[in-house]
Amino acid sequence: MPELPFLEVLAENLASRVSGRRIESIRIRQPALLQTSTPAPESFAGEFLSLPARVGKYLILETESRRAIVIHLMRAGRLVVAPAMGSGAEPRRGARGPALPKQLSARIAFDDGTRLDLVEHGKEKRARLWLAEDSSDVPELGRLGPDPSRGELTAERFRSALDTSSRRLKTFLTDQRAIAGIGNGLSDEILYEARLSPMRLTGSLTEPEARALQAALLAVVSAQTEKLRESAKGELPQKEPREHYLVHDHAGTKCPRCSTTIARVSYVDHEIFYCPGCQTGGKPLKDRRLSKLLK
Repeated sequence: MPELPFLEVLAENLASRVSGRRIESIRIRQPALLQTSTPAPESFAGEFLSLPARVGKYLILETESRRAIVIHLMRAGRLVVAPAMGSGAEPRRGARGPALPKQLSARIAFDDGTRLDLVEHGKEKRARLWLAEDSSDVPELGRLGPDPSRGELTAERFRSALDTSSRRLKTFLTDQRAIAGIGNGLSDEILYEARLSPMRLTGSLTEPEARALQAALLAVVSAQTEKLRESAKGELPQKEPREHYLVHDHAGTKCPRCSTTIARVSYVDHEIFYCPGCQTGGKPLKDRRLSKLLK
């Protein structure tokens, strides 16, 4: 699932392609995508887009009148800017024209003939889109925790989030109500950087360990964003950058710090990658792959 660096770079590189464009139409092709009943998609016709923004794992396309198109890509959603068609406009409903891509969930058509397409790869269609008079009207945005790339994650707020409840560090880092924007990949990298087991409980951290975890979080988010910014070269990112990670999705390779083999723990819906030598004192964590077979 796209995380903070992916969405940050996506918003930056989308700016030159959609900012200042006038919306001609918003077409919702996947009914489950739209999470709001009002305002209607057709009411956005004529609105001019301002700079795209990222809030947590959400992308916000705000218009000059402060109305908002809020998008959560979930696991398989991606944004693509399609060039203008030969006629320079979308075909009228019922008119003959190019067939819409099968993976298309939504399309925003602009006055210059270009389109911003939300496509979802695979059979599951889980992306979400909200239309609002103001982004503050979207409840999901109000539930997010501090954003580590916006200077919001102070030592006090981080300590408060840690002390809210005792849970595993992996769970804590990926809870969007605790910290916004961190997902499976970043959390593995953060815990590796901090030399902490993903199974440690938040309540068991000493003060030096808590400070080290916060420092690792800020450092990893900053470094991963810069790496993706450089590798994207102004284009819209389309995949999570496995090659930028040290441990996530690298099971079986050698740890660059201690040469121990990177291991993983498999659950039904996600996997954890870690270094036994750096993070768990040489002790491997119990693998949960069998639970996937029993489900």
